[in-house]
Amino acid sequence: MKYKNKDGIELNFTSNDIQSELTKEVISEAIKILTKYNRMDARSAEWALSRGVNFLKENFDIEEDYPYNTEFGNGRTKEEMEAIDNRNEDEWRIKQYNRNRDAKDQVSTIEELDKRISDEVFNS
Repeated sequence: MKYKNKDGIELNFTSNDIQSELTKEVISEAIKILTKYNRMDARSAEWALSRGVNFLKENFDIEEDYPYNTEFGNGRTKEEMEAIDNRNEDEWRIKQYNRNRDAKDQVSTIEELDKRISDEVFNS
């Protein structure tokens, strides 16, 4: 479905002039950015979405705010996305390890986690 503005006008890029060709190239690159991510990893999808939106905003000089993570909910703020990117990886690994385990089988330090994983790998 082609986009039309409120006056019913739609884009037409069928000519081969330099401006049309450059615009098509930018849009093609944005499509690559938005579609090349690990589909089994939500963080990868969030990164692709954020990068694709920022790429389009930069190349078309668009300054309006755009919600992050629209594919996965109501949107995340820029601060929330930065918090995800800057999170403590040790805490995240511990949380991932503990999430489906009984309380007695959970770990609380990264050293304990590494030992537990090593024991599981070498004793299986």
